[in-house]
Amino acid sequence: MEKQDDATQLLPDDLLAEILGRLTPRWLAASRCVCKAWQAIIDSRRLLHEDLLPLSLGGIYFNFHDERHSVFFSRPSTRPIISGMFTDYTPNANRVEDHCNGLLLLWGGVANPATRQWAPFPEPPPPCTEIKGVCQLSNYLMYDPTISSHYEIFQIPCALDRYHDELDPMDDTSQWPPSPSVLNVFSSRTREWEKRSYVREGEAAGTVADMALSFPYDHFNGVYWQGALYVHCEADFVMR
Repeated sequence: MEKQDDATQLLPDDLLAEILGRLTPRWLAASRCVCKAWQAIIDSRRLLHEDLLPLSLGGIYFNFHDERHSVFFSRPSTRPIISGMFTDYTPNANRVEDHCNGLLLLWGGVANPATRQWAPFPEPPPPCTEIKGVCQLSNYLMYDPTISSHYEIFQIPCALDRYHDELDPMDDTSQWPPSPSVLNVFSSRTREWEKRSYVREGEAAGTVADMALSFPYDHFNGVYWQGALYVHCEADFVMR
């Protein structure tokens, strides 16, 4: 956009702030990146809620293979702001399974280290028949505070390592990921697990036997980005 074509430069700051203030947090955050003038207006009038979109890093959690709980590292100046010790507000010394936009997915619940809040969730139902016995399940957290205060937890299957579990010969030749896949999903809105069906787009990444030989990991990394969950799975493919 050329300077002479930018009509917003003709608007008084108060009027522009009134217009920007009517945007949802997601689009307000995007507008902050348009130009320095808009960024100055949004920041000086504190239009973005800092509790929803924190602007500083409180610390980093590390998982080590020989530790059953996560280790928290932070600068001394951040320690009064965020609690890295789960024993302060959770039932036991916990381990981070996943994280998303300030919330931590732990064993058996979701924690907010900034507010020291803990929300346990019930045991999930057993996996569906088409994947039971040939996979293990990993939990992933989906949370966007600019859209809703509620979050969801997805159980994503990954094929078992044949060194850890005996596979039925018929399962060896099954396509992976299966289609349809019925996943367990927990919603903080209903406080219940439900089953959701997903159909694979495109070709299968391989067979169950191919997946079982690829990566003997216990948990695959995932990220929630722009409304979709991406999980790095076996055989070096990504499931969206």
